Amino acid sequence: MRSTGDPASVLVVDDERDVAEMYADYLATDGGFDPTVAAGGEAAVERVDETVDVVLLDRRMPGLSGDEVLRHLRNVGYDCAVGMVTAVAPDADVVDLPFDLYLVKPVDYEELVAATRTLARVRNYEQAVREEFTIARKCALLRDHLPASELADSPAYDRLRERYESVSAETDAVVDEMDVTDVRRTLGRI
Repeated sequence: MRSTGDPASVLVVDDERDVAEMYADYLATDGGFDPTVAAGGEAAVERVDETVDVVLLDRRMPGLSGDEVLRHLRNVGYDCAVGMVTAVAPDADVVDLPFDLYLVKPVDYEELVAATRTLARVRNYEQAVREEFTIARKCALLRDHLPASELADSPAYDRLRERYESVSAETDAVVDEMDVTDVRRTLGRI
């Protein structure tokens, strides 16, 4: 999991290179992110890897469309957060697309930076919760199968408990960073 102090790695994908570079400038300058540009779907598939935290993806591109890139990301198993940034107005076809956020162009820099922050926070939260759950299950497993005296003398169990407390604090910090008003507004629209 990326440390909370490191800038999120963002892949900006648009077949219009000047648009992608403009977005990358916004994200680096005003957002403090670490952006990379991919001019088109094929370039996105070549550039994305497990180090990418957030993908901002245009839907309508020649060659490999944004929808196809998105499906590829999920089929390969990348768990990056994906925001569609597109001129394509959403309709019922978005129901089956595994994206996290949808913005309709034109998008100003404040909206883009805010959306990317939200995506990065959600990804951090998902990773922290997953790790917290895994560690909690290991602690429970050991408590259920080892005598209390053995647990009390186990440096490995102590390290696991310390890691749990650290990850739990990270999860709480991510939640504290979230814009509660935005979350409530979004959930209220469902």
